[in-house]
Amino acid sequence: MSDLAAPVFLIADDHPMFREALHGVVDEISSSYQVREVPDLRQAKDVIDRLADVEMIFLDLNMPDMNGFEGLITLRNAAPATPIVVVSASEEAETIREAMVCGASGYIPKSLSKSDMVAAVRSVLEGGVFVPPQAGNDPGPSDLEDGIAKLTHQQRVVLQLLVSGQSNKLIAYELGTVESTVKAHVSAILRKLKVHSRTQAVIKASKILAVLSRA
Repeated sequence: MSDLAAPVFLIADDHPMFREALHGVVDEISSSYQVREVPDLRQAKDVIDRLADVEMIFLDLNMPDMNGFEGLITLRNAAPATPIVVVSASEEAETIREAMVCGASGYIPKSLSKSDMVAAVRSVLEGGVFVPPQAGNDPGPSDLEDGIAKLTHQQRVVLQLLVSGQSNKLIAYELGTVESTVKAHVSAILRKLKVHSRTQAVIKASKILAVLSRA
């Protein structure tokens, strides 16, 4: 695969040493990927706007201009089909849970070993969601937060498109898939959110996403 055709891993972190560490994680997975490194949210957004082949985004929650979870939501809206993996020094269960509810597909504490980081990234690339064990230590998540945290990356994307008012047909077109696949995702979303209709799912998800986007 040529460099021009290679998909891009975007590393958004203001610490050069940790950007280098994440670059090493990507190299461990495949040498065919390109890596772009940026130190702030503005430059991360610029890369996403310019490139159509961003495979994954690594995002530090404490970069300049992040403004808490607002930066995560900004990138999630800018690249709805691209998995975002938060990398953070924080290991608090509440922080992990809120990151997942805001659209992250994974949460990697910076204390994790390189081999564990590689395994986490592989899991997300295969369509899964990675959450460290300590995310379950806090007894406080609501049923809705817990349900959203259990959604796969693709289910999160579908839910966000549902919240924006799109039909199954439009969602299928947006994601480049067939309508039956979207229906299967919707069914899984309803089950995980413990609701009985897409309208209930949209109402519940809209409330929590609205609160978090103002945080």
